[in-house]
Amino acid sequence: MSATDVSNSLDRNPELIVASTYRREVFASLERVWENVYDWEHLPWIHSKAFNAIDLVDSGDWGWRARIELAGQAKAEIELIADRSAGRYVARTFAGAGAPTEIWTSLEAVAEDRTAIQVEFCVAPMSEDALRKLGGGFVSLYTLLWDQDEEMMRVRQAALDQGPFAPSDSVESRRIGRFDEIRSKLPMAIEFAGRSFRIIEVAGELVAHSTECPHRLGPLNECEIVDGSLTCPWHGYRFDARTGRSVDGRSLRLPHAPRIVIDSASQEVTLVADDSAAQSPTG
Repeated sequence: MSATDVSNSLDRNPELIVASTYRREVFASLERVWENVYDWEHLPWIHSKAFNAIDLVDSGDWGWRARIELAGQAKAEIELIADRSAGRYVARTFAGAGAPTEIWTSLEAVAEDRTAIQVEFCVAPMSEDALRKLGGGFVSLYTLLWDQDEEMMRVRQAALDQGPFAPSDSVESRRIGRFDEIRSKLPMAIEFAGRSFRIIEVAGELVAHSTECPHRLGPLNECEIVDGSLTCPWHGYRFDARTGRSVDGRSLRLPHAPRIVIDSASQEVTLVADDSAAQSPTG
């Protein structure tokens, strides 16, 4: 998309009218909010009640364009055009279900960890009653969407504040109990070397995996294990629970988890630091 196209795309469609306006503050920094704006991948995962699928057509500093399938299986083509210097962006449905629609959002930092948001829903002219119902529906939907986004941004910020994965050299092993006790508590959250992991059982074997996705630090602490793999609830990235390696072709892997050693005599379960844990999770 050229600079001229971007400039034109930031002009409002004069044939549309405002159906309703939504205002709120989210407890997230302006940086996190802009990051979320450009994050097209999360739509069918975080917002699964509204979106079934998304297929990216193009993206860049200007925003992104994609084909989407809505929860009711209706299809549409949308584009998001951003003007960060002006603190605004537009999400435009230009073909398919809902077209033509423009949703204009303005962003303003009100504190280091709080951002004010104003959203205007612009649609084709219609009767006052229909406009009122459609506008109310937009407000209800966007209340849910921003609630979900705010939670994701809050969790991500907490993970960023914790800092990069850096195992402690002083922690080499840790006994956590007998095998039968541990197995009765599965899945079991643990902490090792200052990081969070989860112990699960895969094909009769106890394994530990990181509870932090390497993509955007998404939470993996409640992921269902299917065929030995787990899927990030934020963007759908999939990993082998035993090895931590990607199983969907992406060049990512989970942070190395401690090995689980079971004493054959005492049945004591011990977590042992993985010698390769200092390697990058993206290797």
